[in-house]
Amino acid sequence: KIPRRQAVTLDMVISIRRNLLFLLTTALPLESSALVTPSSITTTAAASPFRRAISSTAAGFVSHPLVSSEKNLCRHSRHRHRYLSSWNTALQMSKNNNNDNNNTMKQLTIHWFRQTDLRLHDNPALHQTVQLSKRNGVLPVFVFDTTRIYGSNVTSPTGCQKCGPRRAQFVIEAVKDLRETLHKRGSGLVVGVGSPEDVLARIATAAIGTNGGNTDNDGGIHVRIVCQEEVCSEELATEKAVRSSLSRSMTKGGTFQMETVWGSTLYDPDALPFDSGVFGIPDTFTPFRIKVEKSCEIGKPLDVPAEGELALPKDAVDESTRLGTFLAEDGNTRTGDESSTAGSGDHGRCSLSYLPTLADLGYTQKD
Repeated sequence: KIPRRQAVTLDMVISIRRNLLFLLTTALPLESSALVTPSSITTTAAASPFRRAISSTAAGFVSHPLVSSEKNLCRHSRHRHRYLSSWNTALQMSKNNNNDNNNTMKQLTIHWFRQTDLRLHDNPALHQTVQLSKRNGVLPVFVFDTTRIYGSNVTSPTGCQKCGPRRAQFVIEAVKDLRETLHKRGSGLVVGVGSPEDVLARIATAAIGTNGGNTDNDGGIHVRIVCQEEVCSEELATEKAVRSSLSRSMTKGGTFQMETVWGSTLYDPDALPFDSGVFGIPDTFTPFRIKVEKSCEIGKPLDVPAEGELALPKDAVDESTRLGTFLAEDGNTRTGDESSTAGSGDHGRCSLSYLPTLADLGYTQKD
């Protein structure tokens, strides 16, 4: 519930923003697929001073306190679905207008496995990755985040260790099992140690280097990352850091797009029979159960991707390419290698065969 005056103001903001997005995505189609959120408008590489001026104006508009708070207001109002619908429509228009450019660009589709989705069956994000890859190859990636989760010195604000060595060892074994399962289906798993924003940016940079940049007869490379959507503050901060790092690593020959897919609940949040979606859920269970059982259906589990749908991209397994060399064992840990930016030794490792030990993750013998 929000005051009527704010709701009226919200209608005006939605209308203005919709018109602005229409201008940016149709009359002035920009050339970078980094246009994925309001904050990323500033990272869009405009081709002319006029377009740069438009991008700057748009970035200033969407960062205004009233506009930037629009999404938060919509979460608590009946306008939430209207906002999401108009925003998603604008994004789809942007994608459609960039189809001609993307058709001339090589594609690298990365599936980023996170902490809670280490499976192939009934994985909505992985299913979306397969659909987007169009059988051009999928590069599965998992990162042991030693800046936020793993290690003896990584603690919570209260001083408690975030992840103990036993739990870390369990995750190592789970990742090993996931890699073996992927290998049986003709794929593989890139495992890295460090921060996700560094590891994913280094992979993207290597892919751009493999493609050789943007030349007259080469449309560059488009990096697409798909992962499971999360809701907690630290996970959202990690996503923001990944987007920021990718935008900085994009050169003239590369663009990126990052997509999150919800897959953590039995019922689809968008299908809940409440006026404000998840924010309209009753405070007690019985009214929730009665209405949901009457109006919603539990979706069937998704199948494991078919044989060949998770095949690795050719550049990732060809060691004659920069990406293939980078993903080979020790390919990105050479002293002085420009791609090694996440640290030295095992903390900079990232390959299709590497699997860390507890010592690699920052645990001591005492732990």
